[in-house]
Amino acid sequence: IIPALLTGNCVVLKIPAVGGLVHLLTISAFQSVLPPGVVTFVSGGGRATCPPAMETGLVDGLAFIGSSSAADSLIRSHKEPHRLKVFSQLEAKNMAVFLPDVAAEDGGGTLDSAVSSAVGGALSYNGQRCTALKLFFVPHSSSSALKERVMKEVQELRVGMPWENMEDGGPPSQITPLPNRKRVEYMQELIDDARSKGAEIVGGE
Repeated sequence: IIPALLTGNCVVLKIPAVGGLVHLLTISAFQSVLPPGVVTFVSGGGRATCPPAMETGLVDGLAFIGSSSAADSLIRSHKEPHRLKVFSQLEAKNMAVFLPDVAAEDGGGTLDSAVSSAVGGALSYNGQRCTALKLFFVPHSSSSALKERVMKEVQELRVGMPWENMEDGGPPSQITPLPNRKRVEYMQELIDDARSKGAEIVGGE
């Protein structure tokens, strides 16, 4: 939103169907300081809201995070796709790389910091963000030790509802429930697929 505004554009934000309430607060903040119509939003399913907007031909730029097939479909639905400016982040497979000198460290602060950062990068917001880490690349000679370090870090994360402990001034939960049954089923499908291809689950089920 900010880069678009800085370059003199009006913005229409399609808020996500899941977890969209926080965006209403963001839009309210923008609307309180900007002229009417500079920032607005639409809600609803992506298939029902985005194609009709693109078909008007009035959209000059598309910023999209999602699948490549959905992005291709939206671009094709524009009346003049050749003039549409597109910024897209599609199906990111973000990775963390443990360099040999860090991975081989025994009990030092650098490795502890790297493991903590990697786990946070993978699991903050339950991993439900486009920048979440999906893959860890580790030197083979250090893989077993690092696996144990990562497993220990994950097991120490606080699990619960987002507001638990906060009422008493404590730290918030770090792993919270998935937002709906569809996401739970999808997560199970990913686990089953990984297992079918030889993946091992460590630290519990």
